[in-house]
Amino acid sequence: MYITTFYSFKGGVGRSMALVNAGIELAQRNRRVLLVDFDLEAPGLDTFNAFAGREPSKGIVDFVHSYLSSGTPDDVFNYVSKCPVETESGEIWLMPAGGVKTDYAGLFQNIDWGDLYANQDGFLLMEDLKQQWMDKIQPDYVLIDSRTGHTDLGGICTRQLPDAVAIFYFPNEQNRRGVSRVVREIRSEQDSPRKKAIQLIFIMSNVPDLDDEHQILEREIAEFKSQLALDEDPLMVHRYDSLSLLNQDVFTQSRPKSRLASEYREIVNQIVKGNLGDQEAALDFLKRLERRNRWRHRDEESTSREVRSKLDEIEKTHARDAEISYLLGSLYHREQELKRATSLYRRSIDLRPDQPEVYLDRARALADLGNVEEAYQDAMQALNSPRLSPRQISRALNFVDLDKLDQITTSNAVDSLDSEQKIRLITLIYFESEAKRRLALQLVPSVARVKAQSISDDRLYRELGLIFISMGQFRLATELFSVDQNAVNDIATKFNLAIASWGKNGSLDAAAFKKVIELHESKPRQDGLNDNANYRQCIALAYWATADIEKSLEYTEKSKLALEKYEQSFSCWRYLYVNQEEFLKDIDEMEKLINGDESVKPPFLKRIGESSIWD
Repeated sequence: MYITTFYSFKGGVGRSMALVNAGIELAQRNRRVLLVDFDLEAPGLDTFNAFAGREPSKGIVDFVHSYLSSGTPDDVFNYVSKCPVETESGEIWLMPAGGVKTDYAGLFQNIDWGDLYANQDGFLLMEDLKQQWMDKIQPDYVLIDSRTGHTDLGGICTRQLPDAVAIFYFPNEQNRRGVSRVVREIRSEQDSPRKKAIQLIFIMSNVPDLDDEHQILEREIAEFKSQLALDEDPLMVHRYDSLSLLNQDVFTQSRPKSRLASEYREIVNQIVKGNLGDQEAALDFLKRLERRNRWRHRDEESTSREVRSKLDEIEKTHARDAEISYLLGSLYHREQELKRATSLYRRSIDLRPDQPEVYLDRARALADLGNVEEAYQDAMQALNSPRLSPRQISRALNFVDLDKLDQITTSNAVDSLDSEQKIRLITLIYFESEAKRRLALQLVPSVARVKAQSISDDRLYRELGLIFISMGQFRLATELFSVDQNAVNDIATKFNLAIASWGKNGSLDAAAFKKVIELHESKPRQDGLNDNANYRQCIALAYWATADIEKSLEYTEKSKLALEKYEQSFSCWRYLYVNQEEFLKDIDEMEKLINGDESVKPPFLKRIGESSIWD
């Protein structure tokens, strides 16, 4: 239950209208909502047409008067009624200021609120009322309409009862001065014995919809933010000229696309955002936290403590929510709190077993803890699902026994992939390790005949072409790299096509490599793009193929210099990713070829005919 008071220092700002619209919006979002009319001097929530047809009930004044008469709080169900508002599964309940069949004015005037609190345990009465709301009505949200100004009743509504206060004000000095005092009182609750932090939502209301050519409104906003120490601009509800307001129409219900309805919905969004007991708010908080690099910093200890407190609150409140448990596990995993992460992953799986991504993340956490066997079991459990993406399958392979190829290739995860997804998986794993390359080779036959035109991602068929060259399948590589050659002047594609043709025909096509050199020499220098070791290595090989030995050797030297920047590089001598030491060995071999040693061949040429099962 999250209690929000709608308060304004002065009247005429549409506070009650905003409350009713917010309440019905929450109900339309399938929340259970209780509206409480605590504006006892000018009540009126029960007059809204949206609540017509409800069973009349007594209200706040009757409840307090009953307590003063008997000394015991009455059952709150005698003072509330359910409203016939049509929603999918949400509900609206109303606790009015008083009953229409009672002497409201007489009862109200007979209540001495100061004496009630000073001598008759009024504070405990209001706490009992709040507890009864929670136990008997069980609302997700309670919205309280509070009277204006500074009063004893105002303190009940703005400090004792609420978790949040939505403060409505018109942008002028009179409102700013009055609101400032109320805000100081509300903020002081955090330093009181109760240590109660109350969310504050500021709404500039009834704002004229006019050009601010003299920046009057802009100055008022700046002054308000400065005086109240606010980091963000207040929300805004513009003056809305419509006769529908005379009928007290609920715009979030009857005119949901209007600007006014949109502004009311933003108020609701802010209320929900502050309520970590609401699944929507908890998920939003966790996802925003997930987007930050880290939530613990040495210079932000207070922030970290606040975040930790909120995470603890979310974990406790949403202990039966699988998605929230998973997100919490991910956050603690990122912070290397591995035991807590695995515990939360386990809770999420217990609540909803069919979550392959959770098994996969738990496998990683277990592996980090050294529990290799458990990590293997979780990874295989993930691979049993047909809902894993190629990237997730690639991650799962880090924790399984890659020697058991049949177990992996026939898993539901791999078996359910379409051709393009399978190609994506192959390109993800082929160059990672020898063990993963063996697995990729098991999958290649099923996609070898896929045409490049049928692959939506150009990068995929180009990467598949690299794999075909690496395997010695030059005809298949030539078919892939030949697509749109007349339309695309892509130097990488032209180089790979020249290599594939060399392998396919068994002899160099100098003209094909000359096109590569022409593109290289016609394009301006681009640091980071044509300065990497692989690019320079390819250009060295292309110059050799066109019989420019001097330039070829120049680029092998440049390739060695560029290698210092990278731990691994793609080598066009092997068509594999290699470390620095292996790359230097490849350059040495290339230089022997360039200098005339005809016995030296690129390793990929030696693979011709080794894998002919796709022909």
